[in-house]
Amino acid sequence: MRETVFHPGRRGRPLAVFIHGMGLDVRVWCRPAAARVLGGKYPLSVLLHRETAEMVTPFADLRERGFPVLTWSQGRPAGPIRAAVEELAGLVRAYRRHAGAGLLFICHSRGGLIARNYLEAGEGRVRGVITLGSPHRGTTLARWAGYASPAALLLNRIIENCRGKEMLSAVQRIGYFLASTGLKELLPGSPFLEGLKDEKQRNAFYLSLGGTNPDLFRVKSLSLPEIAGRILPEKLIPEEVRAGYGDGLVSAASSVLPHADEHRDFHLNHVQLLFDRGVREYLVSRVEALL
Repeated sequence: MRETVFHPGRRGRPLAVFIHGMGLDVRVWCRPAAARVLGGKYPLSVLLHRETAEMVTPFADLRERGFPVLTWSQGRPAGPIRAAVEELAGLVRAYRRHAGAGLLFICHSRGGLIARNYLEAGEGRVRGVITLGSPHRGTTLARWAGYASPAALLLNRIIENCRGKEMLSAVQRIGYFLASTGLKELLPGSPFLEGLKDEKQRNAFYLSLGGTNPDLFRVKSLSLPEIAGRILPEKLIPEEVRAGYGDGLVSAASSVLPHADEHRDFHLNHVQLLFDRGVREYLVSRVEALL
């Protein structure tokens, strides 16, 4: 296990465990300005499209409110989910004495699947599960690593139309992420997703948040939805990159957590869900209601 960050809070508050998504690390939660994406070559801000975006996450919000907060860098951030689940189990055991008031899981992207898989064992008292942009029903963009889907066709067409160094570099950033072998578990109907048999934990609050703005990656001044609209017929555009239907990587429909007590969509992309003030205020209000 790599870097672990923990801040003790006040007694009587659940231990908030933050789980990052694929290809990221502990910095996305507690030092986002230093976080790198797409193979570690680019700052996280390249996916925000706002130079003045406030890079504060719920990790800082809950720490300031006296919650004990815990997160870690997964040893294999693009590896199998089971490897991250084993790390999570070890982490919870190591900090169990700080979880007298229960556990609260706050997860981004694939982190939501890690939490769900961990909870199948039914260990510990769970107060809440909150997921942001998690692909609970998978993402068709996982097929971009192959050649059998409209998404893969779109990437190939973008590459064919690249003429400048900047454009090629942007496409290569997309390709690097999509080539990860860990994406296979995120395919709709994958053995991993089909094997998830989690049940709602007793007295736990389940909340999921999704995004409907697919403007995530850009090639020059064109967003991915705009490029998709120019290249593919309307009926072949994946929901993940369709305006109003996805956050650029995960569809709004897939982001709905099974057994959710509440679900809400925001017009944000996959990364903006981590930092948007409205999302954070909504999340914090629901967490404080658990006290």
